[in-house]
Amino acid sequence: MTGGPGRLLRLIAKAGAKFSTVSDFRALRVTRGAAVLEYRLHDGHRPSRFDCDYTLGLLSQAPVVFGLPPASVTHRSCQVRGAAACRYEVKWRPSPTRWAPWRRGVDRDDVLESAMLGQLRQLQTTVAELVAAHDPAVALATVADRAGYAVNAHAFLLVAGPADAPSQVHSFGLSAAELEAYTLDPATPLPGPGRLVARIASAQHDYGYLVAFGHDFFDSDRELLDAYANLAAVTLDTLSAVATAAARQRTAESLLALSSSLTRARSRTEVAEVAVVAAHAMMSADRASVLLLDDDATMRIAAHVGWPPEFAEKLAALTVTSADTDYVATLLNRPDLPQIHDRRSEDPFIRRVLDEFELDSMVVVGIALPGQLFGMIVASFAGPQSAAVGRRFVVDMAGAANQAATVLRGLELREQMWRQAHLDPLTGVPNRRAFMTALTDALVADGALLFIDLDGFKAVNDSLGHAAGDHLLTVVADRLSAAIGDGDLLARLAGDEFVVLAHGVHDTTGLARLADRLKSAFAEPVLLGDTAVPVGASIGTTLFTAGQDCQDVLHRADTAMYEAKRESSRRDLLAGLRP
Repeated sequence: MTGGPGRLLRLIAKAGAKFSTVSDFRALRVTRGAAVLEYRLHDGHRPSRFDCDYTLGLLSQAPVVFGLPPASVTHRSCQVRGAAACRYEVKWRPSPTRWAPWRRGVDRDDVLESAMLGQLRQLQTTVAELVAAHDPAVALATVADRAGYAVNAHAFLLVAGPADAPSQVHSFGLSAAELEAYTLDPATPLPGPGRLVARIASAQHDYGYLVAFGHDFFDSDRELLDAYANLAAVTLDTLSAVATAAARQRTAESLLALSSSLTRARSRTEVAEVAVVAAHAMMSADRASVLLLDDDATMRIAAHVGWPPEFAEKLAALTVTSADTDYVATLLNRPDLPQIHDRRSEDPFIRRVLDEFELDSMVVVGIALPGQLFGMIVASFAGPQSAAVGRRFVVDMAGAANQAATVLRGLELREQMWRQAHLDPLTGVPNRRAFMTALTDALVADGALLFIDLDGFKAVNDSLGHAAGDHLLTVVADRLSAAIGDGDLLARLAGDEFVVLAHGVHDTTGLARLADRLKSAFAEPVLLGDTAVPVGASIGTTLFTAGQDCQDVLHRADTAMYEAKRESSRRDLLAGLRP
């Protein structure tokens, strides 16, 4: 065994946990020729003097293994006497050289060769353990522990970590005050008497440093410590590459799943829900949101994930317009370029959002196609560590946004085609095609149909022009829409002809009430330019029962409308003949 009594005492303390589940045994400090160890029996177990005597004997024999006289052991505090833990101070006479011939009759060169081979085997063992490590924290702890033993340090300190995470601290033999002094100082400690320092760095990253504290270091110890530091750097590079590859794989799978899910989306909300889940996963974000641009040029949250319930009202109330932040203009100019915002942002709106939603930073990318902005995806981070991880994948987030934009554009085109096929382009109410489909579907039950034809519409067109006539039709459509009941359908058949399909009317009384409401829509004149034009209408009504033919129902209502128009003309004629 290389390393001397100090290393053996550390190993005894570590091995204690494997042989006893009722106590803790740890080395508090190990220096050249001295060590302090603590033994603590778990609560509920009664301490025994026999345990103390056994430990005293065990510790005294540590130097004997290396051909040195037994150590003197002082039992400063004891659990048997009421102390919180047993504390042992061990002192021994150090060997004049670290590689002394422990066994008599063995040539010094042979011992040195054996010791160096032992160090090489230990380094090889460390390499094997690091290859098997999947966690950077485990790898760094292994390097710190093995490096300290390798150079026979009485204390060591490792401060390092992956490039995208806070530094980790692994130490032994340093007091709390010493540890705080080193870790609070951002500068790397300088080499000096009793202190070796090695940078943990590769060609790609500078991860941190490793410090060994001791006495009588050999010249080769510097190279040995550098070897362990380089080993740590290579391990961190490897683990980072593996983690990046795994993340890329997850990102590729997320993008593939996104594409598949988006093909099934049938609304803007469904697109937002799919995109926000994908962005949340790809960016390893704490929270994610999708905001969509509405017709009033305001962006509102359409979907979100990862947010605690207490933010629900704030999320629902959040709106973003060009008046709120200049970033909207930037988003319009370069929607495909992901933007990273943190609390150092010069934009007060962005700083306020980060503050109100308790965020450290956020990555924003526009959902857009050339010349058209649909909204934006926001990946939010509550702390700097997760933000550092997520920023590596901002390009992938842009890919997700582009997919979402393509689907949103497809939904818009589909909606436009549907509107062209089913809605009257002038008034916005259903057209004849949509009405006939609705009437056919309605004939599975009883209902009513009302046929409306404007009186004197041709005269308006002839005297005031077609633009005035078009405006008259839109006003009439708005008034009739306001007069019909919930669930009823208003449609424009052609020209100045409108129909109302009433599902909830089943008798002549209800039909008459609905007809009166529709007539009231024409009570007030319509202002066309500077001219107030009175508008009248003839209304024909009919009740239908389930199973009747739709063309027959429409014909009955049409016939009733013409009868109403003739009756109105007779009344007007008789009124004109009266003296």
